[in-house]
Amino acid sequence: IKKKRILVIDGDLRHGTISSYVDSPQTGLSDYLGNRVDNYKDIIVEDKKYDNLHIIPIGTVPPNPTELLARDGLDKAIETLKKNFDYVILDTAPAGMVTDTLLVGRVADLSVYVCRADYSRKAEFTLINELAADNKLPNICTVINGLDLQKKKYGYYYGYGKYGKYYGYGKRYGYGYGYGEHKANEEQINNI
Repeated sequence: IKKKRILVIDGDLRHGTISSYVDSPQTGLSDYLGNRVDNYKDIIVEDKKYDNLHIIPIGTVPPNPTELLARDGLDKAIETLKKNFDYVILDTAPAGMVTDTLLVGRVADLSVYVCRADYSRKAEFTLINELAADNKLPNICTVINGLDLQKKKYGYYYGYGKYGKYYGYGKRYGYGYGYGEHKANEEQINNI
């Protein structure tokens, strides 16, 4: 990825976070989509740390973000940007909060839903499954960050509940393998 040209677009026109990584430029995506800037090159900011990373900030916070994202100007802009960059990443508002993300999904090749371990609610995964089932976002996949791999709760024998007896250690406690359950006799328990 070091040699690839990467463009990150702050597509959350309501509360963008990517824009905070650059020095608060005056123009950005909303200005381009609102026809206040003619050339897309005028809204691209080069990252100071990585020479292959470029950012398109929000620009002027619009009163009508959904309307701007629904325009075909977004489709045309993404097609042009795909020709000039190896990767074009659109950071959007959380799906389910506003319809903006679903509008942006029409120009995406892949949708990545980022969740945080011990923070994201399980109900959000229901939403992800619904979005995938209804084909509302293309090629949806999930990334879970913030996992503490030092914790043992994700270990082989921990946390399987009643299913643990089917995955190996159950035999030690008299369950055997397979789906049947039988009681261990006293001699088997004493030999454990």
